[in-house]
Amino acid sequence: MKFGTNVYQFPRFRDDLADLVQFVQTADELGYHHMRFLDHVVGIVAERHGGIAETPYTSESSIRECFTLMAYLAPMTKQIRFVTGVVALPMRPTVLVAKQAAEIDIYTGGRLTLGVGMGYNPVEFEALGAEFKTRAPRFEEQIDVLRKLWTDDVVNYKGRWHTITDSSLAPLPIQRPIPLWFGVGRTNSPIPPDPVLDRVGRLADGWMPMISPNAAGREALEKVRAAAASAGRPPEDVALEMNLNPVGKGKDQITKEVEELREFGVSQINLNFGANTAEDLIEALSHFREQFDMFF
Repeated sequence: MKFGTNVYQFPRFRDDLADLVQFVQTADELGYHHMRFLDHVVGIVAERHGGIAETPYTSESSIRECFTLMAYLAPMTKQIRFVTGVVALPMRPTVLVAKQAAEIDIYTGGRLTLGVGMGYNPVEFEALGAEFKTRAPRFEEQIDVLRKLWTDDVVNYKGRWHTITDSSLAPLPIQRPIPLWFGVGRTNSPIPPDPVLDRVGRLADGWMPMISPNAAGREALEKVRAAAASAGRPPEDVALEMNLNPVGKGKDQITKEVEELREFGVSQINLNFGANTAEDLIEALSHFREQFDMFF
């Protein structure tokens, strides 16, 4: 089992970058497998946008741009993987994302996993000059384009949204291709629709859902595996990461939940350490590592 965590709490802390750097470096030194970085280019004034007001990331949040942040942190770390959790791919130009990801992969020595999703906030799409309604089919074409750009010396591509003629991304990334993991679901709607699960099974190297290891989660997992098999892929090739919140739980309870996730088919766990300060988050990293050394 591989354990990672995330910087999701930092947008509501002070803007001091030093705390975030210390958090990531501590996770690296303690042997955590990966660190997730969220992506929101703009934060919205929540109360002025009706139903979108439920987003946890608003104009009050201090969110770092994920690619530049990872580039900044790359030389400060040695072994931890960087995971975008997740880039709203249809909001961004595909070839530029391919280039940015390739550079981060090079800077980190092949430690990037590109987590991608379709995005849910039309206000962000509007701000970035991107079309919201066509994001699903455009997303699928983007996945195809990314993998070609990361693996082919010269790319020729003609699709609905992309035309690439005798072009190269050089230098290519170390990982060819960079792993693409799909982020799906939301807190208030953790079970994705069937077309989303089908897309995961057909196209993803791994997925990061918000499901639980219960009957509904099992049904979603089986739909992903069935889609993979129908696409001619071994279902076990679609890796699974799920969340675990250790806050307020004893060692026996956490151990039980880890085993339940392992039996469910999880290969990676994203730990959500609830904390009120950056100092508390850093302490939680160390405490979990000390308490559960047998998992690392």
